[in-house]
Amino acid sequence: MATLDGLVNSALAGRIGRREFVQRALLAGISAPAALAFLEACSQSTQTGGPVHLDFMVWSYAVDTIQDNIKNFEQTDKNVTVTVSDTSWNTYHDTMATKFTSGAAPDVAYSSDHWLREWVAANWIAPLDQATPSLAAYKSEWAPYALQGMTLNNHVYGLPYYADLVIFMYNDKLIRRAGFDKAPANWDEVATQARALKDKGISQYPIDIPMKKDDPWTIEIFYSMVYSRGGHMFDEANNPVFNKSGSEAEQTLQWLRDAYTSKIMSPAVLESAEPDVVKTMGAGQHVFTVLAKYNLAELNLGQHAQKGNFKMAMMPGSTNSTVGFVRFYALTKAAVDRNHAQASEKFLQYFGGKTNDQYLVAKRWALDKGLGFAQLPLYDDPEIQKAINAWGNVDLEKQQAKVAAPKEGLTPWWGTWDVYAREQIGNALAGTVSATQALQNMASKWQSLKR
Repeated sequence: MATLDGLVNSALAGRIGRREFVQRALLAGISAPAALAFLEACSQSTQTGGPVHLDFMVWSYAVDTIQDNIKNFEQTDKNVTVTVSDTSWNTYHDTMATKFTSGAAPDVAYSSDHWLREWVAANWIAPLDQATPSLAAYKSEWAPYALQGMTLNNHVYGLPYYADLVIFMYNDKLIRRAGFDKAPANWDEVATQARALKDKGISQYPIDIPMKKDDPWTIEIFYSMVYSRGGHMFDEANNPVFNKSGSEAEQTLQWLRDAYTSKIMSPAVLESAEPDVVKTMGAGQHVFTVLAKYNLAELNLGQHAQKGNFKMAMMPGSTNSTVGFVRFYALTKAAVDRNHAQASEKFLQYFGGKTNDQYLVAKRWALDKGLGFAQLPLYDDPEIQKAINAWGNVDLEKQQAKVAAPKEGLTPWWGTWDVYAREQIGNALAGTVSATQALQNMASKWQSLKR
């Protein structure tokens, strides 16, 4: 029985799957029906207050903070213990796919909006509104883009861990030197202000937007510029609309080409990734950019010559929309099969929900690490307001969050298309193809992958 106890503990902890559990039991001379009956009895005990051990999988970021949060959670519930494992962001997706398909799935795991369709289609994660309805009830307090990024077929699959926006940033000190007292409201005004900054010798290349084909942010930024004009990349059936004549995507790509050829945009953008742009913006070489919001904190708080001079503005354009993205806590289907849903719900309640009517963990991430969040009530927290206003604008950020949208077209082949699309965007800027042809090429590639 000692052998069976060990196997049951491994199965309930998620270290082995049911198939491996049965195989090992047979090798130990225990029949499959007897072993499964014992496993079921032990599983049932976890739903009636017995001890439960959960496995939690994350990517390698601030693991010491995660471990401390786990310790704090375990003090609130002595019947649930948690072990955290991590791997790098670059290997996380493939590591998780291996765990899911080999029967070694964790109970709770980090996930991302751009993996949602794949993980749901593979039946790797469970809908919270069915497995743990109390957690899905928080959705009324989430930014719309985050809710959309965690919802598929009208089911909610996650609780926000981290959420952020792509925003428009500018050097307020330098535009005032050029005679402007407010940020540009649309892309034509961006070009107008940039020409004035150039003509007055304040900045040789006022615009610096990362467009390197190897930088994943390139496509996020392009989406955001299209959204801000009121446009879309795909329709609800995931058909391309960006290649239509006169589309907002065509306007955006032509604007980028014109800025590049008129030399109000840095000639280095095709070789510039996010860190390069932060460095040159911080040095005062450029005035306008589009980056993920966390870079604004770096520019205003980091060691830069222009430290403290940067502001965000609503994304220029008719709708001011932009890309919002969310990383979330997911409940695995394996946890439900192990009867760990109730214990996982307690854990997720602490990590992604409220404790004593506060989003304790989300608030800690925001204050300690400057991470963005999807829980809109946090914008009203005095400590959060003070922290954000030290480098940004909490009211403007909240306003931008409300009109942000998730990336469209997040299908299983989106990642392959993304690599090709970034190359075509670069080709259009360089002038080797027209904006129209680049978009047509992107649409053709999409259709070939879709088939």
